[in-house]
Amino acid sequence: MRRSSAIIFPEPRRVTVGEVPLPPLMATDVLIEIEYTAISPGTERWCFTDRLTTPDQDHLAFPHVPGYQAAGVVREAGSQVKDLAPGDQVFSRNCRAPHDWGGSWWGGHVGWHVADCQQVIQLPEAVSTYEAASLLLAQVGYNGASKPHIAPGDVAVVIGAGLVGQYAAQVLRHRGAHVVVTDLVDWRLQAATRCGADDVFNSAQGDLRAYVRERWPQGVDIVLETASSARTVRLATELLRYGGQLVLNGFYPAPDESRLDWHWLRTKELIAYFPNSRNRTRLQATLDLIAEGSLDTRSLVTHEFALAQAPEAYALLLEPQANFLGIVLDWRGA
Repeated sequence: MRRSSAIIFPEPRRVTVGEVPLPPLMATDVLIEIEYTAISPGTERWCFTDRLTTPDQDHLAFPHVPGYQAAGVVREAGSQVKDLAPGDQVFSRNCRAPHDWGGSWWGGHVGWHVADCQQVIQLPEAVSTYEAASLLLAQVGYNGASKPHIAPGDVAVVIGAGLVGQYAAQVLRHRGAHVVVTDLVDWRLQAATRCGADDVFNSAQGDLRAYVRERWPQGVDIVLETASSARTVRLATELLRYGGQLVLNGFYPAPDESRLDWHWLRTKELIAYFPNSRNRTRLQATLDLIAEGSLDTRSLVTHEFALAQAPEAYALLLEPQANFLGIVLDWRGA
């Protein structure tokens, strides 16, 4: 039985690098040697601290193999695989779980992926495995930014300059919006400026409501919320003009963070979007934007770690004052 290196959470708040068994290669599978994986800071923090809840479960089972974005090179292809061949560079969400795994398995941070070919996307020559390792989270931003209708001159405010907000801001601007990014941290806003934001505003140093009222007295056309708090969701509704568009592009697992003032939405006749998850079409569209240079994932990587340094990488997620955006793990030679 083949085995692979993997990142494992044996219990909440503990990280190890260990080995896991790989499932057998089926006729429609490919075997991928992973070069890079990217941490999804928000979601993986919830997993790491055992705070992730879903409608079906109130906590994760441990040990847990985290992650859901990786890129590497196909080394073997099953007999029924038609569109992929050894040597192809690809994005892979995860390795299929071995049948006897005793905990929970997302399976992104695994050194070799056994994956169905329909779950794998070939990279164009213009996109490296380093850039593609962040594809799924970039697609989260793309998904939110693709929802609202945008007319020439429309103004979009992005609340939160984490990775999802950064990606969404780039896509909104690519679609023609005048983009304002707001956050509490100057260096994140500087990153947004480098990635093309038209304006930035530090909400820790001024009143965002007053700033918007002064420049756009009727309110803005679009607000895309990524900060995932009840306070910022309410703020988003207040910034919008009558008939404006609200995109809830954050992660809202706790009941307190999912409250909406329905009366306020109705009074202003707001249109709300609730983007979630991923599909192949959106992943491909996101990849196309990266290939043409309209979506930059590389410059948003602030930290890169070798596999053996995985505990250091996850320690960043627990530091409230840590300055990071993209975190990439290098599996080459692991």
